Amino acid sequence: MKDNIDFIYEIKINNNLKIQKYFYKILKLVKSKLSVSNKLSLSVNFISDDKSIYLNKTYRNKDYIGDVLSFPIDDEYNIYSQLKFREIGDIFIAPDEAYRKTLKNKNDVFTEFCWLFLHGLLHILGLDHEIDEEAKEMFELTDNILNKINLKYKYI
Repeated sequence: MKDNIDFIYEIKINNNLKIQKYFYKILKLVKSKLSVSNKLSLSVNFISDDKSIYLNKTYRNKDYIGDVLSFPIDDEYNIYSQLKFREIGDIFIAPDEAYRKTLKNKNDVFTEFCWLFLHGLLHILGLDHEIDEEAKEMFELTDNILNKINLKYKYI
């Protein structure tokens, strides 16, 4: 078994095959950097702004469009430690919000999608940016991984 990403398109996006290819590259780099040996499975959903607001409000009590939302699977019974693969969760990307974001930060859409996927993936794997030290680690790892695939993200 190899790593698996299920791509679900509520919203059509351009260059989806290129994006899929790069999401797998990002997944491989993240696994290497975090020393994850299990095969991983997750879904990436490209959703409408309305669906993003609904998910963000329902599950995070935030009333705005989330450019990327991530929901890890809790393995409270430690089932995946006994297997060679691990189901890790779901990532939801709002393409229209990502497009609007590129107008502010001047990134191209492809780089924005890669950054959003990577950001969501790191959250699913337990990284966070609520505390300054954790944020520094997470954003340094993000920049390092994007550099390995020749992408440079411009932060606002």
